[in-house]
Amino acid sequence: MRTIPVNPRENSRHGNISMKSTQQNIFCSSIMTRRDALATGLGTIGALAGVGAMASLACDQTGQPEPPGKQSAAPLPSGPTSMSTEQHEAILRPGKEQIAMVLYPQFTALDVIGPHHVFINMVGAKVLLVAKTMDPVPCDTGFSITPTATFDQIKDKQTLVVVPGGTTGTLDATKDKATMDFLRHQGAEAEWIGSVCTGSLLLAAAGLLKGYKATCHWLVRDALRAGGAEPVAKRYVEDRNRVTGAGVTAGIDFALHLVQKWRGTTYAKGTQMFMEYDPQPPFNSGSPTSPDAEPAMVGMLKAMHESFGPKCEAAIRAALAEQ
Repeated sequence: MRTIPVNPRENSRHGNISMKSTQQNIFCSSIMTRRDALATGLGTIGALAGVGAMASLACDQTGQPEPPGKQSAAPLPSGPTSMSTEQHEAILRPGKEQIAMVLYPQFTALDVIGPHHVFINMVGAKVLLVAKTMDPVPCDTGFSITPTATFDQIKDKQTLVVVPGGTTGTLDATKDKATMDFLRHQGAEAEWIGSVCTGSLLLAAAGLLKGYKATCHWLVRDALRAGGAEPVAKRYVEDRNRVTGAGVTAGIDFALHLVQKWRGTTYAKGTQMFMEYDPQPPFNSGSPTSPDAEPAMVGMLKAMHESFGPKCEAAIRAALAEQ
């Protein structure tokens, strides 16, 4: 969901990443994907001799030991420094999850990119970006993402189908027959149906949240009632096989929750650590109820989006009426 336009920077990274093989590196040599590195790292970390050995691995970008005073003073976690054979094998065992992430014009990019980064770290998982056609799909901050499959190409049963949010693009998507037909079909076929931010409005418009608890961006959460859902003010909400995330960044939490369900707590924790998802914002104002939230700012954002809520409700009702 987007309010203020920005000038995006082209800084995308595609494909594999290269990691140096040194005595200071706990990962393997050569070129590997992030999820391969995660699996290898979680398994290989057991070979380290202990906390003292971990501390001795501090190095700079050249692979040489860092000089005194430059090393981090943060203590390393205590506890076991090795995994059992069973844990190691379980982590390295490829999974079979099939995930389809829906794209439509003017979606919010982070609603897709955040969860996508989490999901691709699951070894063996197949994560597709799906849309009506293979044409690049513009997001609401000015750049485009190229789909990896079309709706018609999704034949296998999906583990998860997830839809991102947006503002005007989301309203337009409720009127797009191909997008709505795909969501309705997958609502009856997929193991899990999910959303990030205002993407839950599309699920509601497709008739997939009637009788379910769900969440959405806080500004339009109540609009979910138009689709028969029960709005819940939580970071993510799971109700049977529906999982919905709150605004934008909640997509990462939503995705880690699902990795935990599918791969276990250790794997999910490793994914979080590998992507260094360690939020430490300069202030605590991420929601209207946060300690640092300023009432004047809450009021301004509500005023700026005063007409958006009713438009969302109307779009949901119109889409449901056409079914």
